[in-house]
Amino acid sequence: MAASVNLSGLTASNSFSSPDGLWFSKSTGICWIQTDDGAYTDETNCMLLAAIPGSVGDGKKVSVANSMTVSGAVVTGTQDTFIGAALGEAKLRRFLVAPKGAEVTGLTESADGRTLFVNIQHPGENSPALGVAADFAFQSQWPGNQGYGVPGRPRSATIAVVRTDGGQIGM
Repeated sequence: MAASVNLSGLTASNSFSSPDGLWFSKSTGICWIQTDDGAYTDETNCMLLAAIPGSVGDGKKVSVANSMTVSGAVVTGTQDTFIGAALGEAKLRRFLVAPKGAEVTGLTESADGRTLFVNIQHPGENSPALGVAADFAFQSQWPGNQGYGVPGRPRSATIAVVRTDGGQIGM
């Protein structure tokens, strides 16, 4: 009996864990998902994902096959459940990835939806204290490591995201 565990259709391009904040855009209806995860960092850093809203009735009934071992015997069965439309990459997509050690921790948009303001908190938080290690190295020097300031201790920041064509973010 094949396992039916990935009902959402998430792939390596849009999988995530530890959602820590949700925010709905007033201009587009997009649900923005912010993550704060120390366990998933073997795959990627914390991130911001965009989820395109569905509509009532876009889902279906599915039967999930399960099996487990109880007192040495394998017990199998099925359970009917209802799910919304499959997410896939068309409905849920990674929008940005935070610097190493950072958390995406809050966002808002301009009234016209053409600028998205995203908070990046404590990048490089696993850097050792200054002067403690002989081979000291910052885990991240963001935002100073990309030519936007003096390289050094990482700092939290708010970034502004705009489209090059001036359109609404996410459309």
